[in-house]
Amino acid sequence: MTDTPENQAAEAEAEGKAKFREALERKARNARSQQAHNEGGLKLKGYSGPNGQSRTFRRKAG
Repeated sequence: MTDTPENQAAEAEAEGKAKFREALERKARNARSQQAHNEGGLKLKGYSGPNGQSRTFRRKAG
């Protein structure tokens, strides 16, 4: 039972698919952990800064 080119190609394709599947699983796991991190933050926007006020600039008179 020697390896024919067809068998070698099929094995290489299966190995490539397995690596690709592992990479997708890692990517999905990282995305889930990032989403959990973002959801765990404060719900108040602009908590430490001005409360929704935009900064105004006025020209000095005189």
